[in-house]
Amino acid sequence: MLPQIMWLKKSVEDQLQNLKAKTGVTPNVAARIAFFRSVENGFVFDKSTEYKLSGNLKLDKHTWLGKTLQVTELLLKQRYPEYSDKELQAAWAAHIEDGVSTIRSHSSIVDLANTL
Repeated sequence: MLPQIMWLKKSVEDQLQNLKAKTGVTPNVAARIAFFRSVENGFVFDKSTEYKLSGNLKLDKHTWLGKTLQVTELLLKQRYPEYSDKELQAAWAAHIEDGVSTIRSHSSIVDLANTL
């Protein structure tokens, strides 16, 4: 299970905030979109690479994941069955970093919606 409080890298937070400014999509919703885009694209997190979570936007997992909470945790547990809770959080954050690269350049909500 993911920890109750989760956060991302500062650079990812900045990208989510920029996306919010352009589209109005809040960072937690954009993070959900980015996570599932990354999973769809086949990204796999390697826990042997150092991944530092340096962001300031610390939210509880219910806010980050909303109604996707159970699906997100099941996907992470299925893909990374041997990972600890802390490693699962790093994997979740890495998936968002990977997925945000596919949505961060959209300049409007219509543009974003057309690509989803």
